[in-house]
Amino acid sequence: MTFELRLLATLLISLMLMALRQLNRIRAKWPKAPLVLPACGLVVWMMSALPIGDTWLISQMMLSTVGHIALSYATLRVGSWLLIEIPGTLGLWHPPPKIVRDLGQLILASILTIVILQQAGVKLVGLITTSALLTGALAFAAQEPLKDIFGGVSLQVDRAFKEGDWIQIGDDSGTVIGLSLMNTYLRNNVDGCTLIIPNDTVAQSTIRRMETDHPYGNYFEVGLDYGFPPSQAVGLLLRVVKSHASVLSKPPAKAWVTSFDDSRISYGIQVWHKDFGDIERKRIRGELLEQIWYALERIGQSIPFIVRMGSPNPQFLAKDDPMRADNQHKINWLASNALFTDLNQEQLESLATNTRCVRFAKGEAVVRQGETGDCLYQVITGMLEVSRTTKQGQMQTITKLGVNEIFGEMALCSNQPRNATVRALKESVLLEVERRDLQPLIDQDQTLLEKLARLIHLRQIELGELNKGNRESNNLSINRLIRSMQRLYNVFLGN
Repeated sequence: MTFELRLLATLLISLMLMALRQLNRIRAKWPKAPLVLPACGLVVWMMSALPIGDTWLISQMMLSTVGHIALSYATLRVGSWLLIEIPGTLGLWHPPPKIVRDLGQLILASILTIVILQQAGVKLVGLITTSALLTGALAFAAQEPLKDIFGGVSLQVDRAFKEGDWIQIGDDSGTVIGLSLMNTYLRNNVDGCTLIIPNDTVAQSTIRRMETDHPYGNYFEVGLDYGFPPSQAVGLLLRVVKSHASVLSKPPAKAWVTSFDDSRISYGIQVWHKDFGDIERKRIRGELLEQIWYALERIGQSIPFIVRMGSPNPQFLAKDDPMRADNQHKINWLASNALFTDLNQEQLESLATNTRCVRFAKGEAVVRQGETGDCLYQVITGMLEVSRTTKQGQMQTITKLGVNEIFGEMALCSNQPRNATVRALKESVLLEVERRDLQPLIDQDQTLLEKLARLIHLRQIELGELNKGNRESNNLSINRLIRSMQRLYNVFLGN
């Protein structure tokens, strides 16, 4: 074949491979079309047709032989892609592991090279066998590479891990991003660098493997005060960890007493999540510890100081911290609440005395869909997200709540479960009004119950939870709310 025909064939095949590579952007799941090796092989094959004649440096026969070897390599690579990788991706058959394919291509390429060289008159076998020095050098040089090759083959045959798994080999860990004939490639989750570990080292090491989408265990300990009863402490820890968005319900989270130490009771906590890797494990653990601190603060508990410290330094809140709010601040907040517009100054003062400010950490659930509750919340600082789980099991975001907005008011007039989950998007301070806080006011003025029912009904219409309807249907809804509140607050009102 002349140089011009080879040039034309090289251009056509290269353009075709480039077009197939572009199709990978549309069909992302298809194996990437080979381009570099086939293109280089075709170029060498094309150049070998140049009529340079025989010189002292290279002969026409040698150039032709190199061209045929390059063409065989290009054909072998494209053939592997067409006959093995594409059918495997389409599910027509289960393709062999990548390292086995690479080894097979290497063996076939070696055989083709020997055949082509022998046809060209090169006596390779005689050259190697007649040179004892060359034979010994090759055997010595091949020891370590062969170890890595056989180590890689054994890893693939045993299916020790696959791409996408998180593994730990000795002190090194990361996500598997590739396995070649010689090395295993890991992406380190901490600093993002690539770890290249010889296959022989991997094959001889103990491997910790975490597969994608499998539950990942996360164990840590926390110390709490001796004055906090263990049964209550375990209950609080379980409530906090179960409310975390990443913690799985199956396998269930666990908490237990591990030891009685000098200054604290130590509790072990075991949770499961699908996020794996060193950073994700530490991130979730850190968020849980943070949320445990906020949960302890809301009930007047804290992480105990070490005994040897003597007297701990007192902890002071900033002057503008809403957790230091006095009654006047609470009265002002309640007065801006649409549900308490009918309360006079004396009633606001009485209610403010019974309410309290509570603080929630970022990511912590204030209320959860399906749980029962008996209090409403008013946002003092921060931002919260309201979401709901659909019948199909998908999480749907409904709205976000900012300063002075309220939620959970239906808990004041019924025992129905919460219809949504409210989670803090950042540290948030809320004013909590419990059902029992309203009891003294309703005992003194039972007409407040009907007024509160009407205001809650109007708020449900504003939020779109109820249709506006006609006057008769509205009265029926209000009457149902009133009867429900009568039962909750032990009040009887005549028709």
